[in-house]
Amino acid sequence: MGVLARSIKQFLIYALAGYLFFGASASANKLNSAISVQLFPMDGGFEVKASYATPLSQCQAYALLTNFNDNEPSEAIRSSKVTRLSENTVRVEQRIEDTTLLFSTHFDSIIDYTEEPSKAMQFKQVKGYLKEYRGSWLLTPIERGTVFTFNAFLQLDSIFPQFLIKQFLLSRMESRFEKMAARAKAREDLIPDQCK
Repeated sequence: MGVLARSIKQFLIYALAGYLFFGASASANKLNSAISVQLFPMDGGFEVKASYATPLSQCQAYALLTNFNDNEPSEAIRSSKVTRLSENTVRVEQRIEDTTLLFSTHFDSIIDYTEEPSKAMQFKQVKGYLKEYRGSWLLTPIERGTVFTFNAFLQLDSIFPQFLIKQFLLSRMESRFEKMAARAKAREDLIPDQCK
């Protein structure tokens, strides 16, 4: 495979990884002003800051965030395995395969999540296609719901200029966070057992 073909395939893998790992958004989202996302170049990678408001209670929000067996389905995820490593640590292993344009991409993803009951979750990639991926989710109660706040750092290994990668990741993240916010809103009336 030529250098250009490998580079295009690599870029598509990053785009797929961005779609699967992040979710999404752009600051001042057109569909929902409560969704905000920013992406900043940092240390050879990107810092991601995103948030969205939901009508869920903090307990409902935490139950949704930590329900690893009910993550939003994706056609690209071929297999998924959830293993509890300790009382507050969960490992999620996924096999990801997809075909975009003429290129087939596949990689394994392993991410460890450390739970802080009712309020937050830290995560770090153990294995995957990104050079580095780590961050956190924070749940903040508000008068009529809970704000999900996502902070992450990701580093890619690419020959493409960062400004191109930034724009591509932002466009992918936008629809993803919209879906996550809509998914949370759809669960407004579902009360998990631990919240009753």
